[in-house]
Amino acid sequence: MSRYDEIVDELYGLTPDLFVKRRNELAKEVKAEGESALAKDISQLRRPTQAAWAINQWVRANPDDCDQVTALAADLSAAQRRSAADVMRELSRRRQELISSAADGVAGTADSLGVRLSDSAVREVATTLRAAIADAETLERFRRGSLVTSAEYSGFGPAGVFVVPDLPAEPEHAARDGVDASSDVDAVAAGETDEDAEVRRELEARLSRAEEDERTARDGLGDASTAVDEASSEVDELVARARELREQLSWVEDSLRFARQRLSTAERGRSDAKVALRDAVAESNKLRAALTDL
Repeated sequence: MSRYDEIVDELYGLTPDLFVKRRNELAKEVKAEGESALAKDISQLRRPTQAAWAINQWVRANPDDCDQVTALAADLSAAQRRSAADVMRELSRRRQELISSAADGVAGTADSLGVRLSDSAVREVATTLRAAIADAETLERFRRGSLVTSAEYSGFGPAGVFVVPDLPAEPEHAARDGVDASSDVDAVAAGETDEDAEVRRELEARLSRAEEDERTARDGLGDASTAVDEASSEVDELVARARELREQLSWVEDSLRFARQRLSTAERGRSDAKVALRDAVAESNKLRAALTDL
């Protein structure tokens, strides 16, 4: 494990309220050691949301349960590629059960660490688990316990997966007569009417536009999420700084109060000393006068 990976592992194991302060400390330490590039990478790490943090802690505490999610993702991918409908229905049922039990586990882990997840956070956990099963990139971040924010995927299975049905058995007569099975496919394709072809082209064009709009929307959501995280980190830093300043102000005010008390005591002592000096001077003058009269 590289030093960067070690630092990522440490930071995403912390509670979100401690993340920014520790990240900045580590970035300064690394920069002081002359590793400016690493320090920059560290400073760009984003504070996890509460839901993402809770999942990260669950993954770290329950590696076997995490492996179940990974295994189900692989099974779903394989079943979808082969268009195994019966298997996919069974895996879909298992997916719902696993997501439900895992979400409960995540909430329980967070609760054991002193953080009670809100209902909305629990829903985010469930959608993130569903996305991890469907998307390889999300699954990798999930397995590493370094999620930054919740994720969402609206499809059934892995993104970008196309259903490929099992090849039918080659008919005996076709093998016997030397007929190429692909000719059947060509015959089916040839049976498509011009109207059907036009409808297909229109749908494909609309699908292409819709997919492009989806990519644009996802990019926009990513940019907005980054802006929220950056602003949130800045707020956390300012809150921490304000807390430090309030603590310093409280210490200064206490010191000032004690200093004023010492000043008041000293002034009373000086006043008493002046009275004592005046009395001593009067007594001295009185004794001098008595000596003079002898």
